[in-house]
Amino acid sequence: MTQIKLSNIELSLWNKYRVSFHPHPDVNIIVGINGSGKTTLLVELESLVSKNLGKDGPYIFIPSIDNLTVKDGRKKSNALTQTLESYIYYNKEGGSLMYYRMSLIDASPDQADYIRKRIIDFCDLVNSLFHDTDKHIEITGDKFIINANGTLLSIDDLSSGEKQILLLLLRIFLLQDKESIVLIDEPENSLDISWQYKLVDLLVNLNPNAQFFITTHSPSIFGDGWGDRIIYMEDVTKLIEK
Repeated sequence: MTQIKLSNIELSLWNKYRVSFHPHPDVNIIVGINGSGKTTLLVELESLVSKNLGKDGPYIFIPSIDNLTVKDGRKKSNALTQTLESYIYYNKEGGSLMYYRMSLIDASPDQADYIRKRIIDFCDLVNSLFHDTDKHIEITGDKFIINANGTLLSIDDLSSGEKQILLLLLRIFLLQDKESIVLIDEPENSLDISWQYKLVDLLVNLNPNAQFFITTHSPSIFGDGWGDRIIYMEDVTKLIEK
C-alpha cells in the first residue's frame, strides 16, 4: 500500500538551499519573509508528491489567486471566476460539484444518501459564511444557484473574498474525505479576517484525512489554535555547502 502522507521532507531550492523537516500529519503552516522560498517549496513538494503518487494521485495544489490563469480569453470574467466556475460545473479531471452530484444516477441507495448529505452539509457550511451578506447557495436540478434576498446572482457577482472561500472549500470537499496531500499557497488573499481565523478549522473539518501544507503571511491563519503547526522557513533552510 502506497504511503500517502509525508513523514520526512528533504528538498533543494534553486540548487542553493536544502530544506529539511518532519511535517505534522495533519496541518503544516509555512511562514517566512518574502523571497524565503515558500511558494517554491510548495512547487517542489508537488513535484515530489507527483513522483511518489503519480500524476493523478490523491493530492491537489491550490495556487494563490494572484497566480491563477484565465482559462478562456474569450470570456470577460477574471481568472478567479473562471476557475471557480470550472470546479462548480466543468472540471472532469479533478472533479466538479455538478459532476459529483451526477454520480447520484449510478449510486446505490446508501451511496446516494451519503452524497446528498455531503452536498447539503457543504451548502450549509458555505451559507453560514455568506449569512452576513444575505446570500445563500443551493442546487436545484442541474443548476447551481446563488440567491441574495430573492435576487439570483451569477458567480461573477460574488466578491473576490466570497469566490476565494468558495473555491477553497469546494476543492477540499471534492476530495471526498480521501486521504490526500493538499498544498495551498497564501489562501488569505481577499479573505475577511474572520474567515482567515476559521479557515484551517473549516478545511480540516471538510477533510480530516488530508495532510495540509499552507503558506501564509497572515498571523490570522494560525491565530486560532494552530500555532504549534508553524514551520518557519529560516529554521528548516540551510545553505548547501559546495
